[in-house]
Amino acid sequence: MSWWKNGLLLGAGGIAGLAIAAWLESENDPLGASRECRREPSTTESIEALMEKIRDEAQWAMDECTTDEQREKVYEEVKSSIQKLQIALERSGDKIITDLKAKTKEAEDDELGSSDPLTNYRSTLEKLLKDLDNSKPAGGE
Repeated sequence: MSWWKNGLLLGAGGIAGLAIAAWLESENDPLGASRECRREPSTTESIEALMEKIRDEAQWAMDECTTDEQREKVYEEVKSSIQKLQIALERSGDKIITDLKAKTKEAEDDELGSSDPLTNYRSTLEKLLKDLDNSKPAGGE
């Protein structure tokens, strides 16, 4: 395998390792430390950081390429990495939905309170997507 493929695989492995570490840290806090002590990054900041990492690794790989064929392979690898992230997000979303359904069955609390949770969820998600769109560079990347 050529050196640029090794570098790209190493970068993808690093991204995957960071994602797994963040997930494990969010699932279990072995020391039982309070999360109020530190500021957690927002979802938008986390997504931006992940995309910036992918962009940096891809740029490094592109800088090392000497032929158009190598550049095409980098493009394909970036596309593949993004698709893998989408699949992982979809699986995580399915797990969240399953967990929410299980908790709802256990609680069986039909009272909605003063506001509709679905409306709050939708408005929060729309704001997040708007913030993410606004944070994209103007260069069309």
